[in-house]
Amino acid sequence: MTNNPRPTKNERRAHARDLARERAAAEKRRKRRNKWFLQGGIGLGIVAIAAIVAIVVVNVNNANTVSATGPKNMATGAIQFTGGDGKVTPVTTKAVTAKGTPSAVPTSNSDGAVAVTEYVDWACPVCKQFEAAYADQILDKVKSGDATLAIQPVSILDRSYQSSRYASRAANAAMCVANYAPDKFLDVQTQFFDNQPEEGTKGLTNAEIAKLVKAGGATGSKVSECLSSEQFKGWVTRSTSLVTSNPDLQGTQGFGTPTIVVNGKKVDTLTNVISEIDAAAK
Repeated sequence: MTNNPRPTKNERRAHARDLARERAAAEKRRKRRNKWFLQGGIGLGIVAIAAIVAIVVVNVNNANTVSATGPKNMATGAIQFTGGDGKVTPVTTKAVTAKGTPSAVPTSNSDGAVAVTEYVDWACPVCKQFEAAYADQILDKVKSGDATLAIQPVSILDRSYQSSRYASRAANAAMCVANYAPDKFLDVQTQFFDNQPEEGTKGLTNAEIAKLVKAGGATGSKVSECLSSEQFKGWVTRSTSLVTSNPDLQGTQGFGTPTIVVNGKKVDTLTNVISEIDAAAK
């Protein structure tokens, strides 16, 4: 084992002076670098930031223009139904363009029919309960011509289905049906609520979704392709964002499904929906 002698007092002082000189020199170099950055580097930084912002804006715009075109028959964001003589008929409209926004195109209300709008998530258990309790009564009012019905699919419950995006895939299915087979929309919706998977599971597979769509009567290669490619994936995201940020649709704890609107007024108590429709019809 070697025995290293302890530095003398003078040696320690000399070492301390050397360290001080090195720190002073390093500080001078740092100040020179900072001066350069302030004088010449700021311009480059601004250019870089501008470039980053431009890239982000372009990417956002590309996302909107490429993947967020809406389905046909949902110009308002919802698929609308009118009725009379015991029948319910979907209202046909053009698609919302990628750069466009939903517009409040009214259904034919010249006879004073009450406008009922439902915001639903096909993965929502409370929506299923609401439909079981009130769907037939509301449709009876549409069939008689006393009311019109608009159904707007949204996706807010992906978090409830083990990262499978079931709610979003179900909403895409709703929009596929609205686009390619609008007259089968209500029947397909019934299939989805009757066969709704439990929260906490992985939801339904794409094949199982396609099976329910077919069971509701929406068939054909275009429907199948729409489901498999998630044709309206971008619109599901965009439309849901517009709905959930609408201050007129917020409840005490934010937006939730189902949300029902009668003649432009949000129904605060779902059990009162029929009485509110009747009151609006007077």
